Amino acid sequence: MKTLDDAVVYVTATSRKPRKGEKHGVHYYFYEPEKFRAEIEQGNFLEWSMVHGDFKGVRKDALADTLRDHTIVIVKPEPQGMRKIKAMLPEALTIFMMPPSLDALQKRLQQRGTESPEEFDLRMRNAPIEMAAAPEYDYVVVNEDGKIDETVKEIADIVRKEAKRPRHYDL
Repeated sequence: MKTLDDAVVYVTATSRKPRKGEKHGVHYYFYEPEKFRAEIEQGNFLEWSMVHGDFKGVRKDALADTLRDHTIVIVKPEPQGMRKIKAMLPEALTIFMMPPSLDALQKRLQQRGTESPEEFDLRMRNAPIEMAAAPEYDYVVVNEDGKIDETVKEIADIVRKEAKRPRHYDL
């Protein structure tokens, strides 16, 4: 998000296989499921969830380092992860970005073509549940087709406004 000074997107950990073009440490930290479980058992995750059949999570140490080095840290958990983070860090700002409709999501996933048929079906079955969580967030932003610049601006405006409020996070 180049429209915000000192903002960084936190890189989430996952147990799923990388998609074409994804790089470890850039898009996700990719773990084998056994390694992910071991990290959970060692207490290394602030939050973790099973999402679409794979583990996803936020490492405590990496998030603490990122928060220390940056004013604005963008974390992209699924709704169950957001709930866990909000319970531990009530001051965290939450923004739910959603497609304009389930049909639009279906078209986007089909055009992207990165999921197997089984993964696609699972994503579409889970989508209504995830979208139903939107009211739990501080803000909801609809990512309209062909309007990514407007979506980025809307989110940046929210973050700028909220960044004026003092926040303190103890991890």
